[in-house]
Amino acid sequence: MALQNLQITTVVAMRARDVSRPTPDQQEAADRRLLRDEMPRREARRGKERPEE
Repeated sequence: MALQNLQITTVVAMRARDVSRPTPDQQEAADRRLLRDEMPRREARRGKERPEE
């Protein structure tokens, strides 16, 4: 398999880190959003969310 010989070099790792860094606008929007565990829970049961057809 070709993936067994894949080696991540320092240059590739640094580029991946730079690409994955959010822009200041994206970071600000994320800071304003509630975290998943801070969001209110939905009290919906499976199968009862949609009206019966």
